[in-house]
Amino acid sequence: MKIPFKVSARTAKLIGLENFSTEEGAVIELVKNTFDADAKNCILIFDFKTKTEILKNPDKTEITVDKFDKENSSIYVIDNGIGMNDSIIQNQWMTIGTDNKLYEHTTEGGRVKTGAKGIGRFALNRLGMLTEMVTLPTFLNVENEEIDNISNINQNEVLTNVSVPNELSRGFEWTVDWKDFDRQGATVSDVEAILTTRENFNFKQELLARYSNYPKISQAIGNMDIKSGTIIGITELNDDWNEEKLSKLFSNLEMLLPPEEQNDFNINFFLLNNLNEFGSVKRAYYDDYDYKLKATYNENNNKVLKVEIFRNELDIESLQSKYLEVFSFDTMKNFPFRLQDFKKNKIEFELSIDKWTSDKVDKELLERIGKFDFTFYFLKNTIADDKEDGDLKKYPYKNINSAARRSWLKKFGGIKIFRDDFRIRPYGENGDDWLRLGERQAQSPGGAGQRLGGYRIRPNQIAGTINISRIHNLSFQDKSGREGLIENDEFELFKNLLREIISLFEKDRNNIMYNLSELYKLNNREAQKLREGKEEAQKVQKQQENNHSNSKNNSAGANDSDGYSESTKKLADAFLILEKENDKKDDEIRLLRSLASVGLIISSFAHELHNLKNRLVPRTNFLEIELSKHIDRKLFEGKNKYENPYYMLDLIKQEDLKLQHWLVYSLNTLKRDKRERKNVNLNDYFETFKSIWQNSLNDRKINFEFTKDPTNQSILRAFEIDLDCIFNNLLSNSLNALKGSIESEKKISISCETKDENIEILFSDNGKGLDSKYKDNPDQIFNLFESSKVDQHGNVTGTGLGLSIVQTIINEYSNSRIKVIEPGRGLAFKITFKTRK
Repeated sequence: MKIPFKVSARTAKLIGLENFSTEEGAVIELVKNTFDADAKNCILIFDFKTKTEILKNPDKTEITVDKFDKENSSIYVIDNGIGMNDSIIQNQWMTIGTDNKLYEHTTEGGRVKTGAKGIGRFALNRLGMLTEMVTLPTFLNVENEEIDNISNINQNEVLTNVSVPNELSRGFEWTVDWKDFDRQGATVSDVEAILTTRENFNFKQELLARYSNYPKISQAIGNMDIKSGTIIGITELNDDWNEEKLSKLFSNLEMLLPPEEQNDFNINFFLLNNLNEFGSVKRAYYDDYDYKLKATYNENNNKVLKVEIFRNELDIESLQSKYLEVFSFDTMKNFPFRLQDFKKNKIEFELSIDKWTSDKVDKELLERIGKFDFTFYFLKNTIADDKEDGDLKKYPYKNINSAARRSWLKKFGGIKIFRDDFRIRPYGENGDDWLRLGERQAQSPGGAGQRLGGYRIRPNQIAGTINISRIHNLSFQDKSGREGLIENDEFELFKNLLREIISLFEKDRNNIMYNLSELYKLNNREAQKLREGKEEAQKVQKQQENNHSNSKNNSAGANDSDGYSESTKKLADAFLILEKENDKKDDEIRLLRSLASVGLIISSFAHELHNLKNRLVPRTNFLEIELSKHIDRKLFEGKNKYENPYYMLDLIKQEDLKLQHWLVYSLNTLKRDKRERKNVNLNDYFETFKSIWQNSLNDRKINFEFTKDPTNQSILRAFEIDLDCIFNNLLSNSLNALKGSIESEKKISISCETKDENIEILFSDNGKGLDSKYKDNPDQIFNLFESSKVDQHGNVTGTGLGLSIVQTIINEYSNSRIKVIEPGRGLAFKITFKTRK
């Protein structure tokens, strides 16, 4: 006796759900299904609701919070594809693991289908527990009575033999409760969906009626050519959605399709609560690059690689006018490095398989790779990609927008794989270096112009798209979770082929930049001497390190002489120490330059801001006087304060005072006399300092104490702007340290006194004190970029500049210093200035 297998409904459901680990992946699967349905347009609509909950604080007070309401929120997926008739719904849509797409690779519209496993409908269950689908098939838009029993007619025959009017249409409505799959003991055949017919169904009018109150959605629907299509509604959602998740989904949809100008499939994305937030999904478009390499392999089944290289990094006019000598170098005399080659829009060549792969490559494996094309982009994210080389003098770079490139690379960078016009995740996503270009570059970290050969590109400077197909690349199969391709032998060889193609770009750029670097050395002997001096110093230092290591491992008395004199070693050490100090200075200058630009912006509006500062507080006083002439203040006694305009005016006045204080502080730093060295009486300086910050400190309930020098002899010859930098930074740190302290005890103290030839200033607060990680080495807080300000995830939120700037300024004053003092509570700094005779 033969007996059949049975599959429990719950098991079938779990198998399907394993393919969609995230809600984002489930939505993308549904978008792919619309593509397979030959849709020209797909609209995603998120209708999110919130519910109010009352929570109790530890002190038993109640607060109300808005939370995401999963049960009453909905997701809709709308397309104008071919739709489904009742036969397709029953025999294909309702069949789990259908092989329809496996054997019918292409759609009626000529697209290669993206799915093949037949379990994509479980994406609906991944998103929510209830699904309602309304669909209008193309071939049911007919008037002919003879095809009333349409489920028995072949779809292709109807499409070819029947005229298609638009008005009288028969649609279908399908609903399922996915919770039925969880019934105890239920098999797949026990679970049923409801299928009903909708006569005279006008698909477009239905959509326009649904979203008549949403102009942007109505406009998107109105622009669609709709003769058929499908609406899928998902309710009782499984996940807590928020705008952060939607933003991530929107970004991934932008990268879902290849970046080429492709107009046959468009995605619109709407959040009903905020229609201005998203909208049309735009694809990544690469139009700003230094290099573009387009490679096509085996296009005509001849195992030939066709290559096109577009150079866009160097200015051709400058090459011709200022760097013409470089074309007389041996490796620049032949194609594709001649001047006439640079003047062309692109260079083209072909390579047979034996010219760009090793003889050891398995030919059968290579045969199974199939056709593919690869478009690679190199984009420097700074105008000079090798600071040590002094690039800007060596190479005639074109100008670039560094900020725009960094932003674009952050979003669209990385090498991505597309199969039949849909991206395969996670390749190239969130910095995924799946080709291990970073490891490759780490083994050969030199710049493009340092030496001939061995140049390797960094993975944070590239973007690219690889196009494969289900038809031509049968060896590339999805993993069970649909997150990437199976790592088989074919895929390993494929990755190596891609790296070889990237090396064609590397060799091209390396040859050009190396020869330009050599030309620079010929014309700039001083820079060459500096470089050679650095190389020699590094060689001496490395030899010393090796000798030190050998002396530990070898037996006592081993000879560790390296042939260098003591003076040579000292010079080498001094050279490298000085270089490190210069690097630190460069980093500091770069940051200070960016901060100075903020001051320049404020300075450019100084006159307008000064007038605004003077008007801020009086304007509310004037408004209150005028208001009192028409409305008696007593009318609002006993009423809700937020209905009282006088109370609202008081709030505005308080905010104006804060803004005024900020303007006073900002404009005060711009005074010209602060940038002149003069004798500063510190008693007078700190009184003014206190008055500037008093309002802000009062708002925070902080007591500010200043103890004068009784002799009034604390006079320092200094730039007042230096003193502002020192004490504004110290005050800012104290304000942060006092957060969370008991209001009645918050205190900041400054004292000043003259001792012999020194002026000693003690600045202290009674806040949380020094962070525990600095207890053993308090002076570490003065290091550049050192900060103890972190968020709940441990991410550093402070700049780490303040105390470094303080120490730098103090050290510039002869024999002056700053020291950390830890009182019983809080933190104190002792600043000693040497007085000048």
